[in-house]
Amino acid sequence: MSSLENIYLKMSPALEPATLATLHHETPNPDTQKQVGREVAHELNNIFTIIRGYAERMLIKHGENPALRPELLLITENVKRAESLVRHSTYPRSRPTLAATAQPATQAA
Repeated sequence: MSSLENIYLKMSPALEPATLATLHHETPNPDTQKQVGREVAHELNNIFTIIRGYAERMLIKHGENPALRPELLLITENVKRAESLVRHSTYPRSRPTLAATAQPATQAA
């Protein structure tokens, strides 16, 4: 069984139409939304790791081939950027308070 098949088998119960319909009609609590987001981010990072690993192995094996090298480097760079975006999207965001967003009044002299 390949790594991608293994990931699909882990995610398939959550992708069942009945489960999706139930989730769609219920109002999820914010903690549940955060947990689902973290789980999706984790699975995405697993997929990105597989893609990056294959690209890096191909670079090691065929890195001197001028036809393949630019494409393999492009794949590696894009996967790293995607991993960074997923990592950034899972950081908790602090919301600015009203006091922090209010501009101080300037006094006319």
